[in-house]
Amino acid sequence: PGRPLLTVAMARIAKACATAALAWCGAGAAFQAFVPGAVGPKSLVPSLSPPAAPAAASDEAPGASWGLAAAGIALGAHAGLAVAYRCKVARRAEAAAKPSKYVESVADNRLFETVYLQYTSEYLKGPLYWHEDKLQGALPDYPGEPMIKNGKQTSNVLGNLKSFSSNELAFLSMLFFGIGLYGNLQFLFYDPQWAKVDAGGYFNASYIVESLLLPISFFMHIACYIQRQNGK
Repeated sequence: PGRPLLTVAMARIAKACATAALAWCGAGAAFQAFVPGAVGPKSLVPSLSPPAAPAAASDEAPGASWGLAAAGIALGAHAGLAVAYRCKVARRAEAAAKPSKYVESVADNRLFETVYLQYTSEYLKGPLYWHEDKLQGALPDYPGEPMIKNGKQTSNVLGNLKSFSSNELAFLSMLFFGIGLYGNLQFLFYDPQWAKVDAGGYFNASYIVESLLLPISFFMHIACYIQRQNGK
């Protein structure tokens, strides 16, 4: 709001400068009009100078008035140019201060999706949203924790493993695979347990526990693949 007022003030200053220049020119012309009268009494005094001298003085008077007029016009022109330049600079600053067109970025889009998902999740949990699935007591997924999003399985299908990264799950998959393979080979081939039991002995419980890790490694591998698809 302050910039339009500044423009109006500059326009008023320009008008005042132009008026002052015109007044100055008029005052100079009026003063020069009285110059011959001021010189008139001197002509009454006897003088030996030729009569062409007053004509020369009268010729110099219009030249001086034209000089004052030119000076006034130049002064007014400079003042007007200064005001116009100042207004141009103010308009440029005004144009630069205008906000540019908003372009949505990837981060803004992701933030909107996160906020929108949290809002809708809380809304679905509340009593203001009624759906027949709420009456059944069982849902395919919890509100706010979708199992499938954009055609891909989310980390929510992993349950407690959703906080693990794909690298951690890959390490656990390889570790469980090695331990499970060792337990099965020991139980069946390298240290046969059935023969030991037939001979009156007991099973080696460590082989049994280790062999159970072999199928778990397969599920760890699947969990690692899902986390990898979700960029985790």
